[in-house]
Amino acid sequence: MRHRLYAERLPSFAPAPLRMVPSPRVSIVIATYNRARLLAHAIESVRRSTIADWELIVVGDGCSDGTDAVVRGFDDARITFVNLPENVGEQSAPNNEGVRRARGRYVAFLNHDDMYFPDHLERALAHLESERADLVWSPLLVALPAAGGRVSDDARFRLSGVPFGDDYDPRVFVFASAWVLTRELAARVGPWRSARDLFVSPSQEWLFRAWTSGARLRFHPRATVLAVPSSARDGSYLASASPEHDACAAAMREQPGFRDRALASAALSGERDVNRYRFGVSWLAGLRALVFRPVAALAMAVGVHPYAPFVALRYGRRGSLVSAIRRKTGLLGLGGRRAR
Repeated sequence: MRHRLYAERLPSFAPAPLRMVPSPRVSIVIATYNRARLLAHAIESVRRSTIADWELIVVGDGCSDGTDAVVRGFDDARITFVNLPENVGEQSAPNNEGVRRARGRYVAFLNHDDMYFPDHLERALAHLESERADLVWSPLLVALPAAGGRVSDDARFRLSGVPFGDDYDPRVFVFASAWVLTRELAARVGPWRSARDLFVSPSQEWLFRAWTSGARLRFHPRATVLAVPSSARDGSYLASASPEHDACAAAMREQPGFRDRALASAALSGERDVNRYRFGVSWLAGLRALVFRPVAALAMAVGVHPYAPFVALRYGRRGSLVSAIRRKTGLLGLGGRRAR
């Protein structure tokens, strides 16, 4: 049975087998909070994967919007839902619970407002095994906020998570949706830490710990994940629906050339950003970069995340970054506490 949001629109390859995979190759964890319509897009993107031996563990952060009904609506035994009894306010506790329940040899994450392209898992797992890596990640196509929330055919994108080479550099932000890692690395690095104890986001702090442990973290140069980040959109949690997510999900399903067009848009955006520095338009940002380099290098040399000094200077104390995101997305007004 297809989920009701997709019943009339999905192509013939959408249905998935209903039997539980006895020993899934990869466990995908989605942490979510009261964004059921967006979550449906994320789940369906996993179901469209070119490999079938996966399990999906959806962990609600005290959801109260019928998220459980959305998950059940997919009628897929590979998908399970657990709702934490209390709202924690950010991804750490739901992700830790998901990893604790994972049965796969590998673990992947997917933010509830992101979506996999069908080849993401297959390509990432092949790269991880061929590189004998502990973790691989791919660049994300990030949809830039549409003017006035309007969705059009000329949507703009940028690439995120691209390092200087093929190894991880903590100065580069890497969305958790891009990671695929071994269960052994997850156990060795340990749980995600609470955002309230950190200057940086829990995902980047976890990745930094993996890096400092000597883990082999390798870049897979293929854009296989699409992000429409709620944290970049004012008041995003105040509405149950998101026309941007609906449009991107439809394009991923129905337009074979969508990824190529998005990559072309990202290439143009990247070159324009470079020229802003090259032509001196962004002189202030260039000056900040000159300050960032030595401070970041010193921080990494003493075992501190390179962004921590700057976040501390701007926000003053641990956990303030999450509070700022809550204000931007409207979670404070809703009483929820979760942040990306």
